[in-house]
Amino acid sequence: MEAELERRLRSRRPDPELDQLLGVEAHAQLRALALRAARLRGGERVLILPGIMGSTLGTRRGGRDKVLWFNPVEVALGGLARLALPSTRRIKPLGAWLLTYLRPKLELRAAGFDADFHPYDWRRSVADAGRELAARIAAERHAQVHLVAHSMGGLVARAALAHAGADRIGQVVQLGTPNGGAYATVQALRGSYPLLRRLALLDLRHGARDLARKVFTTLPGLVELLPVAAACQDFDPFQAGDWPRGPHPAAALLKAARQARASLPAADGRFTLIAGVGRDTPTGLRRRAGRLEFRRGVDGDGTVPLALAMLAGLRTLFVEEDHGALPGNDRVIRAVLGLLEGSQSTQLATHWTPPRRRSRWAPEALLPTTTTPVFWDDLGEAERRDFLHEFVAPPPAALPALPVRVEFAVGDIAATPTGAIVLGLFENVEPAGAALAVDARLGGAIRALARRRALGAAAGEVSMLPVGRDRLPAGHVVFAGLGDFTRYGSAVQQLAAANVARMLALGGIDDYALVLWGTASGVPAAEAATAQLNGLLEAFAEFDPALLPHRVVLVSRSQRRLAAAREAMRQAQAASAHGALVELGPLPAAGGRRAHKAPTLAATPLSYLFVHEEGGELRAALLGVTAKATALTASRRLDTRALEQHLATLEEGVSARTVAAFGERLGELLLPKSTREALAAVRGAPLVVVHDAACSRWPWETLHVDGWSPAAERGLSRRYAAEGLSVAKWREERRLERTLRVLLVVNPTGDLAGADEEGARVRKLLGQITDIELTELAHGQATRARLLEAFRSGRYDAIHYAGHAYFDSQAPASSGILCAGGRVLSGADLAALESVPALVCCNACESARVRGRTPVSRSLARHAGFAEAFLRGGVANFIGTWWPVSDDAAFLFAGGLYESLVAGATLGEAMRQARSAVRASRSGDWANYLHYGSHDFVLKREPGSV
Repeated sequence: MEAELERRLRSRRPDPELDQLLGVEAHAQLRALALRAARLRGGERVLILPGIMGSTLGTRRGGRDKVLWFNPVEVALGGLARLALPSTRRIKPLGAWLLTYLRPKLELRAAGFDADFHPYDWRRSVADAGRELAARIAAERHAQVHLVAHSMGGLVARAALAHAGADRIGQVVQLGTPNGGAYATVQALRGSYPLLRRLALLDLRHGARDLARKVFTTLPGLVELLPVAAACQDFDPFQAGDWPRGPHPAAALLKAARQARASLPAADGRFTLIAGVGRDTPTGLRRRAGRLEFRRGVDGDGTVPLALAMLAGLRTLFVEEDHGALPGNDRVIRAVLGLLEGSQSTQLATHWTPPRRRSRWAPEALLPTTTTPVFWDDLGEAERRDFLHEFVAPPPAALPALPVRVEFAVGDIAATPTGAIVLGLFENVEPAGAALAVDARLGGAIRALARRRALGAAAGEVSMLPVGRDRLPAGHVVFAGLGDFTRYGSAVQQLAAANVARMLALGGIDDYALVLWGTASGVPAAEAATAQLNGLLEAFAEFDPALLPHRVVLVSRSQRRLAAAREAMRQAQAASAHGALVELGPLPAAGGRRAHKAPTLAATPLSYLFVHEEGGELRAALLGVTAKATALTASRRLDTRALEQHLATLEEGVSARTVAAFGERLGELLLPKSTREALAAVRGAPLVVVHDAACSRWPWETLHVDGWSPAAERGLSRRYAAEGLSVAKWREERRLERTLRVLLVVNPTGDLAGADEEGARVRKLLGQITDIELTELAHGQATRARLLEAFRSGRYDAIHYAGHAYFDSQAPASSGILCAGGRVLSGADLAALESVPALVCCNACESARVRGRTPVSRSLARHAGFAEAFLRGGVANFIGTWWPVSDDAAFLFAGGLYESLVAGATLGEAMRQARSAVRASRSGDWANYLHYGSHDFVLKREPGSV
């Protein structure tokens, strides 16, 4: 029944039967809960213990259940008599009363707990039920099991403390537990309890006193709920002779019940009681003139009086609610979640003062002499709930917009059990920080997608990666696009946070964790926290209450940073018109358990220089490996004439000395002074220059700052910040093979003697390298069709091209290389292919064949266009030259590059070693070579690496 009901709730099809069974409003709410709960698995273990009569009982034969309690048909046929003890019938607990307990179970699961029911035979002694509970806990695979115990279930939890496995019990939350018994139990055993009377109206064979005498007075579990003698006046419920004439338990059963109560272990520090108050309740019992009298008051939940629920030393919280409705009360559920998660703060009162009303005594109610039978099928949904209201929750009202819990955690976001983990991504920046910790658990999937340009990072763009629960405790990794670092700020953070909240709400994910975006790059924690909270509130204000998330967890490895973030959020919440939509949780205790150090992938720390040119002004920003090495945006007006004159000096010849001087002056002409000064702080890391089309024409590889050359020392590569670049399309299986396969394309047009010489040099050089396979297409062999087929085949790791290139400034995607017959193989052609090589090394520029005939400034602009054509076509990495290169330098560079790549070096490291080989020859051509792509990309990798 339980599994079938949950399956139907998860279905999105209309279900009139469930509308009738549960009510339309309750059905809609439970369906939403069931869908949320289905997405979460594997959290901390929680067992829900129903209260008295809250476990269904029956028989099981051949895999089929026959329910006796509660089954209206069986009751009508007198089937309640089969519950009497002792008995040889094999009656067992089958499940929990779903109208009461399904919602709290789904709420717990939706919050990330592994929740399940623990039904028990409430007819039998609490000691027996406690022993069975302890045995189940001992057999659990979880190291710790929390208990949520309603009514009698709270006594079963106490009884379990006496058995092996009790040390594995975690938090125990009692809901309306009669720790000292309940006066209503006496009414049930006498046949005067209202519920028993109504059951008798269904039973066509037995009256209320018959049911009391033949059934209820025989049940040890019920008799053990009698109030302690000290709570009664002139009456000892466990003494048979004190009972007035009428139904009562046998003396032996009362004696055994007294002993069972006396041996019940005390609740320890793991226990918390949530007590219902404010309802008309039997609060006292006395015997007068041979009859019983009951006192009535509001200090109880309608069934259990407060005085008999509370115990000395037991932490108690208070809520105005009926006994049967406690498990489904919204505030109670929130309090339970908080207690299980270790929070000492709940929305429930810690003290309760009853109103000043005089209690009243009334004699035991006399049974009517005549009754009118009730037929269950004639009752509507509301009438059925009212009939069983003592242990059946009322239909839920429309849920208010409960505040979203914002929690704070110190540790590793990759280890946070939530529906989703949210990471921030800058455009053209390799994943770092928290993203690397998550990526380590995913085997490098994030970095692999980033290198393929498959993760959108434009400001406000949101993408999602589903992951298996065996890899992360979260079901999804979500990427919030933070855009261009030079334009990053609070507005971008707020937009990204709002769009993340919208996507996750529409996707039905209501529990997610995020980090403070940008704080590792110099953004203050308070600024980031304020912007992200404002973004969440912006989105939450748009939502229907049913779409609001259950909780959002802010994770940081720094207690200090987390404290600053919470204080900033508190102030932002107070200032926002929508601040009531969130509830800020407490900070975790300082100096608590240290977070487990997460595995990380081997990744080179990189620094980024972002440059953007517009209206004759260059804007620059530096993103260092630490916040101290980060300089936010600065700008300077460009002297275009001086730059053109400076570029022309390259035509006079290139030596190591002239390149250094050229690069020093280039930096002064291009970069703001503050950016040049900040560059000194990133000397220990390779530099990535992220530029737009306008800035692509500057030879950044020559850059010198105070005698330091980024390209010559730690290495320099480029990222092209252009829209519409194709996803990189190399074949991953090629990288797992040891042999490096290179296609050499030489002088397709047949009119470049220098290209023939270069081809011969590269052929000779590569022929000396082990584990390399070289294929050559020269002159007329290098037709457009054959080159397209070579690119498409996926056979080659790299293509080395020596020939002419064509550049169309009006349509860069139409630019490309010239094939035999003068036909163009363009970037647009490559974009249509499913697979292209991971690397293209291209000595292709008209001016590269005859030195000095074309101004260097024009040559630089054209070559930037060639690179763009290949990148738009899906090539992951492009290597080219800026100006005509000497034969010796070309030989040294190619040798250093390919030998390093075959040995498994990253492209960034291979470029550095190749440049170093040229620089050692005192040639300035070491600065001639550029690399677009990823510094850590390898053409050949070991299985399991990225």
